[in-house]
Order: sequence, then structure tokens, then C-alpha cells
Amino acid sequence: MAMRITLNLSAAPSLRDRYALSWAVPTAIVGLAVLIILGRASLQEYRDYRGIQVQLVEVQTRTADLHNQEAALRRKFEDPVYRNLLRRAQFVNNLIEQRQLSLVEASARLAGLLPENAHLTALALTSPTKPGDDYMIRMGITARNEDAIETFINDLEDAPDFKDVSILNQGFEEQSSQPDQVSIICTARYLPGIDIETGKPSAEESTSNHKSDR
Repeated sequence: MAMRITLNLSAAPSLRDRYALSWAVPTAIVGLAVLIILGRASLQEYRDYRGIQVQLVEVQTRTADLHNQEAALRRKFEDPVYRNLLRRAQFVNNLIEQRQLSLVEASARLAGLLPENAHLTALALTSPTKPGDDYMIRMGITARNEDAIETFINDLEDAPDFKDVSILNQGFEEQSSQPDQVSIICTARYLPGIDIETGKPSAEESTSNHKSDR
């Protein structure tokens, strides 16, 4: 009877080989997880980049549109018709602004010149109709006696910001609860921007006139 003998000539696995084999699978899993995380991060960064690129294109498009609008407006302003219309609008706005400010200043100035027993009953201001003209102011004054009226007229004539004072009419006013009162209506040229101390145009007014002359 023959005997079969099988010989295993391969070397027995060492402790290191068995250790490496046991950690191969977990290492592969960890490596795969890291790759997935890196892939997701890269994908998110790519999406963010694409979003920033889209926003940049929108900003560039908007900038180009604004430049086109600016160029169109410049072409319109270069048109003599639009330029003349703009000049007229600025002139009207300046007149409105000057009238409002001057009326407030004039009323405050007149209130400072009035005696204690006199007061304003009417006030109107006419703006200059052309460059170089002055404001014309028309006012109504009521006082208890003629002395107060005379004092106000003298102070008004001596004031550097009022010129050519003229009395239009004068009369007496009877009231039931008060004694007879004197009332007048007068006009004067008003020169806003005059320094009351020196009687000369203020620095701000001189600068404004210099700019307007340009």
C-alpha cells in the first residue's frame, strides 16, 4: 500500500504579516472615508467658486450698464436743449431757495429793529428780476404812537442792510380795547448778506457772488 506524503514548502506567516493583514481592511475603510470627505469639500469649494464667478459676472454686467447710462446722460447734457432746460431749472431753484431764506432773515432782522410798542402787521418780499437788482421788501407797521414809528424808520434808514426807505401811507387805527394806534406801510431795498457790523458784504456772500459771476 503506497503512502502519499504532502509537503507544504511555503514559509509560515510571521507576526508582522498577520498584523498587517488584520489592519489592511480598517485602513482601507478609513482611507475611503477620507477620500469621500475630501471629495465633498472639493465639490463644495467648486460650487462656491462657481457662485462667486456668477456674482462677479453680474457685477461686471451691472457696471457696464451703469457706464452706458452715464454715457447716455452725458450725451443728453451735451445737447443744447437739455443744457438750457437744466440751467433754467437751477435758476428757478436758486430763486425759490433765496426767497425762502431771505424772507426768514428779513423778518428776523426787522423784528430786531422794532421798538417794544410796535409790531409787524404785514411783510412781503420781491426777489430780483435780473442779476444786479436788489430785493424789495414791503412791510406794515403798527405802533401806539408816532414816536415809535419815527424811531423804527430812523433805525431802518441807518441799518446797512436796508436802503431807500419810503413810506407809502400812514393812518390811525381805532380799537375798542386799546387807544388809538398809528399804522404805516413802507418799502425798502433789502441787501441780504451784509455784515451789520461793517456794512460790507460778508465773506460767505462775497464767495457766493464770486462763484455766480463765474
